[in-house]
Amino acid sequence: GANLVIGPLFAGDVGAVKPVLQPTGISMLALSTDVSLAETGAYVMGFAPAPQVDRVVDYAAAKGLRRFAAIVPPGPYGKLVMASFENAVERNNGYIVAQVAPSNINELTANKDRIEAIFVPFAGVTLRTIAAQLTTAGFERGQVRLLGTGLWDEPNIAEGQALLQGGWFAAPELSARERFIDKYKETYGATPPRLATLAYDATALAAVLARHGMRYDQASLTSSSGFAGLDGVFRLRIGGQIERGLAVIELTEGGQHVIDPSPSTFSAR
Repeated sequence: GANLVIGPLFAGDVGAVKPVLQPTGISMLALSTDVSLAETGAYVMGFAPAPQVDRVVDYAAAKGLRRFAAIVPPGPYGKLVMASFENAVERNNGYIVAQVAPSNINELTANKDRIEAIFVPFAGVTLRTIAAQLTTAGFERGQVRLLGTGLWDEPNIAEGQALLQGGWFAAPELSARERFIDKYKETYGATPPRLATLAYDATALAAVLARHGMRYDQASLTSSSGFAGLDGVFRLRIGGQIERGLAVIELTEGGQHVIDPSPSTFSAR
């Protein structure tokens, strides 16, 4: 019989499988990003926003930024990411000058001279639209720093958007997975979906434990030294969360570059 389950992908499926596995003592490496599903024996491998927010705010504060604003996404994601942002700012002895919805960006102009950084946890076209609206509202590169999450991790997202250029976000370093991406393209003729590395890392974790004759129990799965994956070093926590070594990345006109590398081990953190 199975000793470890890799998957499922969707939150609803994870919720359905958990009560089936719990009586058996079999652990699950779920490929979901829904951290509310995490618990002992149900490890959520996806890219949770909270550690990304912590990493980029910690870095910004270390660089002297203290006065923040935020543009708040709608719905449950917005509540989740803003709770993380508020906690991170408070922990770093900063304060939030203003929080607005995307439709109310002009309200930030009243505090324009006080705001040092604006948190913009959006992706793609929406992110670029918000950057353009902030520019129209009078915010300029050099006066304010935009901050984001791994949602910003798209090729050329800042092209033609001066305010986005110089923005910081936290995410796994691309260099760790570039070889995998190239091999995938060579084999399948397409770019792998972003979640492909999660499945690869979950499988590799299982293979490492098997190769060393270790059981798929809590002690082995939650080893404090963690595992080296395609998205960098990671380790599973007893409560089912995943801790990742994240880099801080700066957007440029031509793409992005790492300004604070991810740790190669967990010994220093």
